[in-house]
Amino acid sequence: MSHRFGPAGRLGVCLLALLMFLSIGDPASARSPGADRTADRHVADARKRTLAACRERGIELPPDFIAWIDGDPTLKASVYGCRADPLPVLLGLRSLEIDLGRSVVREEHTQLAVAFAIAGSYASSDREASGWNDGDTGRPGGDLPDVTPRPALVLECPGDPRIPVDTADPGRDLDVHDHVINFLEDHPPIEVEIEVRELPPLEYDDRGIAKPRGKPVKVRRTVERGLVGADVIASAALQAEFNAYLAANGHPEVVLECGDRVVHRASTAPVRDKALRASIKAAHDLFHDAYRAKGRMPRERDASPTPSESMAWFIRNHRHDFSGTDRVWPRFPIDAPWPVLMMLAADDQPLREREDIWIKYRDDGEFRTYGEYIGGIAQQFDMQSARRVAPFPFSYGSIQMMWKDGGVCGTMGNIGARTHRICGVPASTAGQPGHCAIVFMEQDPTTGRFRCRGGQYATGGDEVTTVHAGWNYD
Repeated sequence: MSHRFGPAGRLGVCLLALLMFLSIGDPASARSPGADRTADRHVADARKRTLAACRERGIELPPDFIAWIDGDPTLKASVYGCRADPLPVLLGLRSLEIDLGRSVVREEHTQLAVAFAIAGSYASSDREASGWNDGDTGRPGGDLPDVTPRPALVLECPGDPRIPVDTADPGRDLDVHDHVINFLEDHPPIEVEIEVRELPPLEYDDRGIAKPRGKPVKVRRTVERGLVGADVIASAALQAEFNAYLAANGHPEVVLECGDRVVHRASTAPVRDKALRASIKAAHDLFHDAYRAKGRMPRERDASPTPSESMAWFIRNHRHDFSGTDRVWPRFPIDAPWPVLMMLAADDQPLREREDIWIKYRDDGEFRTYGEYIGGIAQQFDMQSARRVAPFPFSYGSIQMMWKDGGVCGTMGNIGARTHRICGVPASTAGQPGHCAIVFMEQDPTTGRFRCRGGQYATGGDEVTTVHAGWNYD
């Protein structure tokens, strides 16, 4: 996207042009009669081509569905007028109706459905979730949305996909990954220092009545826990133990040489020695592969939800009753005009990842948009990953892994934008010179107007900020 406009300016221009086209606002001041006629011809021609394409492909759509679109000029212009090829939009809208029901799409959440239909027409068809900044997705393939009859969607959030493997199974030959896991899990516990938040001790007044406690404070505690891969990478002594164990179990070719505390849990400095960095990366890859092969980590990241699953998930959350709590809800109107909802509809985070963060907000009010800033080592993804490689229920690319491993501005922007979207707010990562920030939509409670607001800015204002999410209208 162009750097000519910042998020507020660029988004404003796009919205102005689109809303003028859709006759939202004051049509007398927005468009001339000539523009009206041109737009009407464009929509009529696009509709004709699209319905002809359906007939050529043998795709049958209910007449009442087509009539419903035709009966609303704004909806008609939205479906047929915003893509060079409107067919994926039309079929996407119908697919949502089949899965979610007529009343949801035609009456309750039409704007959200249109946003999902248009966003889906730009989405990659491989259902592979983007692992980094918003907009870093593949291109759509030739597959069209499915409009064949089927039962209504029943929303189900997947559970933990890990199936632990018995790495000491006497009924089979053990492989190198079995031995890696056995070394870690059979090792005596180690002592580590952790940081926890605790309430200060109770204090009492002269009458023996407890005083109000202050806020939780950070304290250091020494605890015992099981050995993980990152501990071995951080300790030359543990590497020697590991190498001897693997050799004794038939794998003398596996030798770790990562140095002592070159990379450890609290590392912030990048690794300059290329050979040492390669050795540490190889150690990380060995542990990571073993964890995935033996069910200690998922074998791969969960698939992105379908548009219907994603929309159903947002609607379910929107309907949640927060009465009696101090939650801010809804954080953004789900019935906003569809152009404003596009960044929400484009969210491709797997449902299990979303659900984990959503439950923390729903049950505890947790809304955290910034993680652990770890310095220069974050510029070396392999070294950043090696710091804390351990069994984990989520894969790299997930917001949960970003919370675990930390990062710099790119990670913080991703955490912020993803958390906003999980809680129903259209948001995206955004680029600034040498920096990653975020933008998110908000509605003025007094005027009702929508605006795109920046956050986590560091190297300038709106004028140097580029929204990563695709603002795609062709």
